[in-house]
This record gives sequence, structure tokens and C-alpha cells, in this order.
Amino acid sequence: MKRTSLLVVALLLALAANAVPVPDNLQVAVQRTGDSYQLSARFDTSLSQCAAYRYLTDYESAVKLPGILSSTAYRETDDTVVVERTAEERILFMRVRLHSVLAFTEYPDERLTFTQLSGDSRSFSGHWLIEPHPQGSTLIFQGEWEPDTLLPLFIIDHFAKHDLERRFGEIARLAEEQRSLQSAKCPQATRLVTR
Repeated sequence: MKRTSLLVVALLLALAANAVPVPDNLQVAVQRTGDSYQLSARFDTSLSQCAAYRYLTDYESAVKLPGILSSTAYRETDDTVVVERTAEERILFMRVRLHSVLAFTEYPDERLTFTQLSGDSRSFSGHWLIEPHPQGSTLIFQGEWEPDTLLPLFIIDHFAKHDLERRFGEIARLAEEQRSLQSAKCPQATRLVTR
């Protein structure tokens, strides 16, 4: 009994040590319909609309996020980028490596849409919207994911609901860390002087 209690305490401490502070304004929702998951997230950032767009389109910097092992981008056209990404997820006590090739369509300073071309999921598609506000911008994610796995859906449910909040919290945190770098890539807004 003592060994079991110690194991539980050790597990809880390990989970707490890996916790990422979640921004107060982060909203994440997961809804399963059949085998598909509707994913949504939104958070405010101090990044300007331009800087937020630069952050989201810095595809190769995704390796700074937990679990992303590689992310390589290839520009296909002026507004289309193909991103090859490998991630490692922890589901319960298992490590699962996921590979995907995604096509992103860019709408500068407004939104990105993406769809999976190939990969370890049956399908994955969605978009990011960037809405300006006086203190920066709001980033809004909407996506649909259909896993291709032998794992029971109740395990995927748990992973999706609990891990996504942590992941989007990390995306929000990294956005703030990247503020000066991304803002430097944007033209300064000019102010009109009135007399």
C-alpha cells in the first residue's frame, strides 16, 4: 500500500513539474462527433496583427513547442507552404510518434488555413484567424481532427481534452516570448499628426 501511495505521489509530482502556466484568457474546447474531433482555441496576445501573422507563419520555429521533433517548410507558391512535421505525443505511459504533411494557405495578417496532405491521422484541417484589438491581437484556432489509431476513443478523449489546453497555453506563452523578434519584422505604424 505504501509503495502504491508513493508511486501515485511521484506521478502527480512529475505531472505538476511538466505543467505550463495557462494564460488567463485562454479558451479551449474539444467536441467529439463519431470518430472526429472539433477543436477550438482562442487567446489574446500583445503581438500586433502583423507580428501575430509572422509568429504563426514561422513554421520551422514550431520545434520550440513541446513534443514537436521536426518542422520543415517548403514554399510552393506565393501563398501556399507545405510543412512536414514530426511530433511525439505521450498518451498514458506510451510514446506515440506522429508524422504529417500539411498544406498551409496564407492570407497575410488575417488568417491561415491548412489541410493534411498525408500523415498518421485520417484527416486534419483547420484555420487560424487573427483579430486585432487595442492591446495587440486575438488568435483564434478552429480545426477538425480524425485520428487513425487502434487506441480506444475514450483514451483519445482524455488526451485531447487535457493535453490541448497545455499545448495552446504553450503556443500563447511562446507568442509573448517571440514578441520583440516578430515585431521587428513588421513596419511601424505611422501616426498622423493633427494641427
